[in-house]
Amino acid sequence: MRIIGRKPESVTASKRPKRLRSIAFLPSLFTLANLFCGFGAIHFGLQAMQAFGEGVPAAQDLTGNSTLLDRMLPSFLSVGAGLIIIGMIFDLFDGLLARMTRMTTNFGGQLDSLADVVTCGVAPAVLLIVLMMQELHREPFSISPVSEHIMGRLIWVSAGVYLACAAVRLARFNVEHAEVGYNHQRFRGLPSPGAAGIIAAFLIFQEQAREYGVRLPGDIVMRAIPPEFVAYFAPLLAIAVSLLMVSRVPYGKVTAVLRGRRPFGQLILVILLFAVFWSFKTLFVLVFAAGYVLSGPVLLIVKRFRGRPVSSPIIEPEEDERDVRTG
Repeated sequence: MRIIGRKPESVTASKRPKRLRSIAFLPSLFTLANLFCGFGAIHFGLQAMQAFGEGVPAAQDLTGNSTLLDRMLPSFLSVGAGLIIIGMIFDLFDGLLARMTRMTTNFGGQLDSLADVVTCGVAPAVLLIVLMMQELHREPFSISPVSEHIMGRLIWVSAGVYLACAAVRLARFNVEHAEVGYNHQRFRGLPSPGAAGIIAAFLIFQEQAREYGVRLPGDIVMRAIPPEFVAYFAPLLAIAVSLLMVSRVPYGKVTAVLRGRRPFGQLILVILLFAVFWSFKTLFVLVFAAGYVLSGPVLLIVKRFRGRPVSSPIIEPEEDERDVRTG
């Protein structure tokens, strides 16, 4: 008896999905560490909201007897922002490890993008909402998608727009990097870790300034920025970096300085930058993050003003150096 519709076993076997039998272990561990940092940032954002609701002071002993860490991260909100920056460091090195060990895979790229959606998308959006709710708690409206006041809805939507653009940025990154001949030496649009970095640095700077003031050279002390300014500047910052993420503005790769042979002067410059960071940690991170965010538009304007062509996103196949991580 013949069974109608039955296909030969050879055809059926050929269409069976291929199972993933192995993964790049060490790079994937770094990617998962990035994901856990994003999850921790969301956790501390919720703790900051709970502490605010209970009337607990923002500055409290979060790290035991470590005075240095308490001054750098004086509140739950700043600890969450610090975890975002740590997650960015893991995100930076998982790609480097994958290339050094020659283990760049599509699996690693997809896992990296999923982790970045949490660490560089959801976590900054949650912390922005918490910051704005704290700063605007005296206003006669709530920050919510169903707020009775249009300003409350717009502020909430700004964080949602940031999250949506981060997800779109990462999806576009995955699709474009699958194209043959794509220039993997530059990014199209602001990378999502760069956008998350400027938001995290801004949050830490504000929280630290609120509690202690930020000492600058010459004993000039910058006191806490007025709450109203922070509350209304944060949504504008979120919208600005959102537009840069989905733009075509070219950005360089921070890891480029770590590759290959470099002039001796670059090593000295890196050492000097580390010394400045150690002396003015919070301010250095904020200035560095802001400088990277502004570098794309500034260089684009300078090149067009001088009549020079913008770097082409397409290169010759033999120059292609694929990097499927860090979008």
